Amino acid sequence: MVDTKTKTVKMTYRALCSYILNTYYRSFTGISSLFMGVGSIVLMIIGWKDLAGTQKVILAIVAVLFLVINPLQLMFKAFQQFKLNPTYKKPLNYTFSDNGITVSQEDVSQEIPWESICRLFMTGNIIAIYTSRLHAFVIPLADLGEERGKIIASVVQFTAANKPRISKNLVRYQSGKGL
Repeated sequence: MVDTKTKTVKMTYRALCSYILNTYYRSFTGISSLFMGVGSIVLMIIGWKDLAGTQKVILAIVAVLFLVINPLQLMFKAFQQFKLNPTYKKPLNYTFSDNGITVSQEDVSQEIPWESICRLFMTGNIIAIYTSRLHAFVIPLADLGEERGKIIASVVQFTAANKPRISKNLVRYQSGKGL
């Protein structure tokens, strides 16, 4: 990376919601809930003539529960977390350097060496940099500005020696071609 890049990032509801929904629907629980909801709809359509009215209602309730109410609950959870968590109210400064990433907010600072990054995950709105199975730094992509491609490519290339798990859309950055 040679030159150090510092970006100021303010968490947005959209970025947090994207992170929570993507994390949930990539887990066993999320996949199971999609399977249950879609399965209920398929069973209802296939057995429409043979099912009693109460069975149709139960299948419809299960489908609505898993395909509508569950995502709405997750979005509401993200909204509550966004509004109530004081760390989201102030911007974070991410400094990307040859040694790793320094995350700071006001007087508090944390150094994340490249070796401690175990997973990189990117959607259309965010990049999540995991330092453990459960702990991630979520950066809205819009806040990376024009240097977004260079920063993402640097993060992917600097962590490559440790072979972190990366999402498919980050593979193009391994060779630096994602710029």
